[in-house]
Amino acid sequence: MIDLGTELSISEGVPTLWFKSNNPTVARRFLKLLKQQYKIDSTLLTKQQGSFNKGHQVRLGIQESLKQIMQEHGILGDKDASEFLTVSQEAQLSYLRGAFLVSGSVNDPKKAEYHLEIYSENSDTILKIQRLMNFIDMDAKITKRRKGFIVYLKDVNKIEDFLRYIGASQTVFEFEDIRIKRDFNNSINRILNCEIANEKKTIVAANSQLEDIEFIEKYHMRLNDKLLQVIHLRKTHPDASLMELIDEYEVLYGETITKSGLNHRFKKIKDLANELRNEG
Repeated sequence: MIDLGTELSISEGVPTLWFKSNNPTVARRFLKLLKQQYKIDSTLLTKQQGSFNKGHQVRLGIQESLKQIMQEHGILGDKDASEFLTVSQEAQLSYLRGAFLVSGSVNDPKKAEYHLEIYSENSDTILKIQRLMNFIDMDAKITKRRKGFIVYLKDVNKIEDFLRYIGASQTVFEFEDIRIKRDFNNSINRILNCEIANEKKTIVAANSQLEDIEFIEKYHMRLNDKLLQVIHLRKTHPDASLMELIDEYEVLYGETITKSGLNHRFKKIKDLANELRNEG
């Protein structure tokens, strides 16, 4: 949280490390952890009006134990000084938890694309976060964003695993619940759209067949029994699909017919209608 959420300022020779957050809950969490790790009795607290969407920004100023904090985290010194803080896997996950709390976000799972990211203006910090994420097989990627960089995940399973790793178990349950409902609704919509499309194709094909039949009947031609059977079938069931006509055919004539066989007869009717149209 110090690496991603603080900046150092010096006023009248007095250095102050400022932690900034638009989320009061995150600021309280930072303060609690800070007092657990260092001898700090008091901090400076200010509120600053942010943008319209972000509201107020909480600023916590740290002056006590500042030398120790700066030394351990490599502030204005050796950038590798903080590496010992993430030696164990537990510490690595804690670092990722803090990074996500300070500058991470995950999009609404109701939206079309899944996306989790952590932002930093510092390229070394973002590379460190990527490395820690990939230690736990996240396959995280980096890209340029605004004045800094983001490390991000797109795979929904990786996003859920990451949230689970950093201890956001309840959020994972909520995320999965929303995602499952969304995916289920999308599946239902795809099925409905498919059924509507198939029904539309059936109606278009049936209307075309009826037009051909009506045109042929104007000529009072002598047709064989097979064609007369399907003509009667289509006229008595103008909206039926081929599969439904197959069932009706068996009921009406007491024999079976395949889909290709029925298609073949309708094709003969169409060819005959087109031939008559061309002659006309």
